[in-house]
Amino acid sequence: MHLGWGWSERAFSLMARRISIRYTGFRECPNCRGRGDDGAAWRPRVCRRCRGRGRLVTDVEVVDSVEGKLPRDRYDFNARGEVFLLGFDEDEEIEVIRPEDPWD
Repeated sequence: MHLGWGWSERAFSLMARRISIRYTGFRECPNCRGRGDDGAAWRPRVCRRCRGRGRLVTDVEVVDSVEGKLPRDRYDFNARGEVFLLGFDEDEEIEVIRPEDPWD
C-alpha cells in the first residue's frame, strides 16, 4: 500500500482512529435474578440473557481519539455490552479498545 508524501504503512497504522469503550452502569439480570443460571439445581444452565454474568450493561462511555468523548446519539449499545457506532464511515480503520472483562 503506497500512501504517498513519505507515509509508510507503519506510520499510517499508528495514526489509526481509536475508540475506547468503558462500561459505567450495570443492573441485576431480571431473568436469573443475578445468579447467572436458570436456578435449577439438578441441571443448572447459563442464563441466556446475561450469558452467566448475572448483570446487564445499562450505561457505556465511548471516547474517540479524534473527537473525544462521544455524545450518546453517536453510538448505541445493548444489555450484553455490544457497542454500535452510528454515523462512522464503514471503510475507516478503527481500533476498538475495551476492557477484557467489563463485569469485574
